Amino acid sequence: MKQQDTSAASAKGALDTMRSSQQALLESFVPSVWIRVVMSLSLGAILFGYGMTEHENNWALAIWVGALGFGLSSVLYTYTYRLQGIRIRFFPRFYQTEKIHIYTGIGFAALGFGSRFMRTELGMEFGPYLCATAAAVLFFWLQRRFPTGEVGIKGV
Repeated sequence: MKQQDTSAASAKGALDTMRSSQQALLESFVPSVWIRVVMSLSLGAILFGYGMTEHENNWALAIWVGALGFGLSSVLYTYTYRLQGIRIRFFPRFYQTEKIHIYTGIGFAALGFGSRFMRTELGMEFGPYLCATAAAVLFFWLQRRFPTGEVGIKGV
């Protein structure tokens, strides 16, 4: 009986050590601030351009420039992780991560369509500004909170 208690305690200690080391690794792999800023501003430019575009006017250029900036910064983001020996997964491994990706996608889609709807249907000229800023700030925070796209470990 005593041996089982000792092994359960040592197993719990080993799991706690593993959790804390994995959490420390996730926190140390946060991408640099300037990559996150460029990615966030590019996403904001995409949503802002979509909200301001009417009949292929000049604001469509903001969508193209934002998409180009987002694509290049995403490649750089993935490359910096590859240099550190980390492979970024584009498809989630865990159900919790999958839920976060789905909710995030729905949220960004709502911000994109909301910026267009607020401007064209409701006449709120500041709608694209508001939604683009919200998307950029949210994306910056998500890159800080989930740097590798995976959910952190609970309880640590």
